[in-house]
Amino acid sequence: MMRKRRFAYGAWLLFAILLYFFENNTGTRTILAASVFLPAVSVLCAVRSARRVTVHLSAPDCCKQGDAAECSVRAEGLLPGAVLTAVLRGRSRLTGEETAVKLSASRFAPDAAGTLRTAHCGTVILSLSDAAVQDWFGLYRCALTVQSTRFVTVEPPLFDVRITLAENETVTADSERWSSTHPGHDPSETFGFRTYVPGDPIRQIHWKLSQKTDSLMVRELGLPVAEEVLLLLDTSITVRENAADALDAAMTALLSLSRSLTEQGIAHSVGWKNRELEELSLCTVQDQQDCTAVREQILTAAAAPDAESICDCFRKWSGDVYAHTVVCAPSLPRGLSLLQAGNRVTVLLSDGGAQSCGGVMVIPFSRKNMAQELEYLEI
Repeated sequence: MMRKRRFAYGAWLLFAILLYFFENNTGTRTILAASVFLPAVSVLCAVRSARRVTVHLSAPDCCKQGDAAECSVRAEGLLPGAVLTAVLRGRSRLTGEETAVKLSASRFAPDAAGTLRTAHCGTVILSLSDAAVQDWFGLYRCALTVQSTRFVTVEPPLFDVRITLAENETVTADSERWSSTHPGHDPSETFGFRTYVPGDPIRQIHWKLSQKTDSLMVRELGLPVAEEVLLLLDTSITVRENAADALDAAMTALLSLSRSLTEQGIAHSVGWKNRELEELSLCTVQDQQDCTAVREQILTAAAAPDAESICDCFRKWSGDVYAHTVVCAPSLPRGLSLLQAGNRVTVLLSDGGAQSCGGVMVIPFSRKNMAQELEYLEI
């Protein structure tokens, strides 16, 4: 764009000079003087504006998926003859989807509006790049560094799910249950004994048994089974063509399940991998206020290629086993056996592919028809 303007101005200046030489009169002298003076003033205004201009980026806090979010850039301090140009960029943390809109502002129109529209849910990071102040004729350009970032939460369209809990997996609230197949962390219950290995906590050494066996023996603690339902979101992405759609569908399914469980009065927990802290985020939902808070948090989740699935992450950071566990994933996650301890584990597979896994209920669904395919669900 700058090159075209400079070429056009150069052609005009050459025309004005030739006109002056062939027709040396007041009119041609005025045209030549204006052709030199006006660009010079515009360049001077651009130079001074580059030193004093301030740029503000504004955007809504949230919007519905598929709706247009009106964003704007305001330039303060521009002088007549100077123009601010910039590119408004948006990047989805969940899917990596990117959008870009070119904007320009001047002294007479300091507000430049741009429309953000994304096809997937999650948090969109807005920033300005390629910002610069230039003159009207394209002779001068000064690049600017704009440290302005905004976050827009794109909320998915949720649907109702009629959920029933498998009767043979229900744990009564008046009693406690411990896993008979997996050790855990509860000091009130002993899962078993084994030989001490370097790194084991000293407090778990069973001294009496160690004296009898002439070797250090440690207690493996019991693993309690929680009464609540557990919902896990797997944000490990693949190189498949529909990876973004599958991630979006998995997120929508999990949030719809959480809302439906809350409306049915069923307490549950929601977990996902926090990629900024590289640890598990686990939140308990007991009422509508908790549900809203968790939805706001999980929509900030980021996806990335990861050798550690949500199953590995959950077992690494939590020692609990839940009576009913549901994993919402774009593809079948690794390590599902880590979630099994005599409880019920269900996988909602958003890529629509029918897959099977020993001891785990796999329910495939499509992004287009998930409201109908997941209308009735037993977990």
